[in-house]
Amino acid sequence: MLDDDREQFRGDARRRLLLVGGCLGAGFLVLGGRLFHLQVMRGGEYRTLAEDNRISLKPISAPRGRIFDRDNHLLVENSPDFEVMVIPELAGPLRLLFKKLSRHLEFSEEEIRHLLQMARRQRSFLPLRVKSHLSWEEVSSIEVRIHEFPGVDLQNQSVRFYPFDSLACHVLGYLGEPTERERKRFSRISFRSGDLVGKSGVEQHFEERLRGHEGVLEMEVNAVGRHVRELHRNPPESGQDLHLSIDSDLQREAQEALGEETGSVVAMDPHTGEILAMVSAPTYDPNQFIRGFSHAQWQALSTHPDRPLINKAHQGQYPPGSTFKIVVALAGLAAGKLDPKEVISCPGYLVKEEQRFYCWRRHGHGSVNLLQALTQSCDVYFYKLAERLGIDAIERQALKMGLGAVTGVDLDGERPGLIPSRSWKRKAFKASWYPGETLITGIGQGYVLSTPLQLATMMATVANGGTVYRPTLLKLEPGQQPEVITRNYFAAYHLEVLRQGLEAVVHDPTGTAAKARPEGGIRVAGKTGTSQVARHRREKSGQIIKSTNEKLQDHALFVCYAPLDRPRIAISVVVEHGGHGGSAAAPVAKRVMDRFFAKSGSSS
Repeated sequence: MLDDDREQFRGDARRRLLLVGGCLGAGFLVLGGRLFHLQVMRGGEYRTLAEDNRISLKPISAPRGRIFDRDNHLLVENSPDFEVMVIPELAGPLRLLFKKLSRHLEFSEEEIRHLLQMARRQRSFLPLRVKSHLSWEEVSSIEVRIHEFPGVDLQNQSVRFYPFDSLACHVLGYLGEPTERERKRFSRISFRSGDLVGKSGVEQHFEERLRGHEGVLEMEVNAVGRHVRELHRNPPESGQDLHLSIDSDLQREAQEALGEETGSVVAMDPHTGEILAMVSAPTYDPNQFIRGFSHAQWQALSTHPDRPLINKAHQGQYPPGSTFKIVVALAGLAAGKLDPKEVISCPGYLVKEEQRFYCWRRHGHGSVNLLQALTQSCDVYFYKLAERLGIDAIERQALKMGLGAVTGVDLDGERPGLIPSRSWKRKAFKASWYPGETLITGIGQGYVLSTPLQLATMMATVANGGTVYRPTLLKLEPGQQPEVITRNYFAAYHLEVLRQGLEAVVHDPTGTAAKARPEGGIRVAGKTGTSQVARHRREKSGQIIKSTNEKLQDHALFVCYAPLDRPRIAISVVVEHGGHGGSAAAPVAKRVMDRFFAKSGSSS
């Protein structure tokens, strides 16, 4: 019985071994056949692939997000563009290659040296941009000779295009090659040679949102650089589109109204902080940064005395002049140190510590109350009011209204302006505060500085009853709440008194801003301002000796909101060296208001 079991076990084992051996043999037979097919039957074909062909990873640029205005009008788009790229490790001697390419493309010896420097700064397997914006003739010339240029490839990509040239150029910004500082700032972005980055405006501020993510094209190329076949494509992701709060019609009107003058215009919605127009002059064409500058063109732009590359709306700091009297009036009312009906005498000057502080009107305004002082912009009235208040009360009120600090607008490089105080002067000059400095602060001169954006914010705050909204260049989505910086609970009576004075500035026969009255009988609250650039020289009689130097002329300012009863727009205008706010700045605001109400209606 035991012998029979052993015999059966041996038989089963033999059968299993035969089965396993048969399977292994069949597997080896299949493997051997496949090896024979690959090495013998198709060996030559794969040898060619191994020796002559390479896998090329070709980046696919991601189109930047487009930029629209509040009415969905396209302000910035992308247009097709051809460029020549080279992979240095496949190209052989680069100088020789660039010399050969220069016979078909226009670039100089200096440009060749720059390309060689760029090649040394990056890894040799990464593509190097040789030239962009090729003409059809250049594309054709390279395409038919591509086999003569190892490592060279023609690429079609999209480039930035600003269809309205200089319109809103300071808001939109421009592009340029990233500096080392910008590479560190946008460290999450893997920049390649020739990449562009936002240098100013919303192009800079929203760089990471606009940029998108590039794709990759995996291609098989032969030894002479010809594409054999596409292996895999990972498409790029376009950047996010931006919808700005800017109204391009209003922006155009403001820009044309400013004309050849140097300065700024800001218009905003007083109930949301949305910026409807932001103009800085002189302007520039952001397309030129894509096309490229000659040395002479760049020198002319970058060294222009009126600094066209600076956005004066949020980077220009000016003495606010008499527009600052709005702050001083509210400070006096809030502190209980101002009775609107009280009459103060203005003989044309105020003597303080044996020094004369002059009114702009040589022979004075006579006896005036608050309403008349605002209407006629009496300096002596506000000298005396500032003296009562003291600099600390004026500083507190100014800060409540959005002055003296950055607003946080969606732009880089914003300047804070300056509201002086005792502590500021001790820190800045290691000196005490003098009483006379309080007087000139009361009319917006001396150390006081503000940006046009801050002045528009100040007027918006008065218009809406005391809320300082953070200015924004992005259109608010339906249901989205505006961002509040601070809420001030100004007394309704105080605001009403102030509004009566500001209305009279524009509509009273003695007001200083008759040229700001818009069409259609719309009532406006406004205030003119004239800020000194240099100390006035005077005759013994007090008469100003006018300078013939244009750059020493006073700046002209005007701030306003409208309509008076239901404000929908707040505006600030600064005309550098324009002379008087009523004659130079107020007409600019009128044109903006006329366009705004013609488009939207006076009651909607």
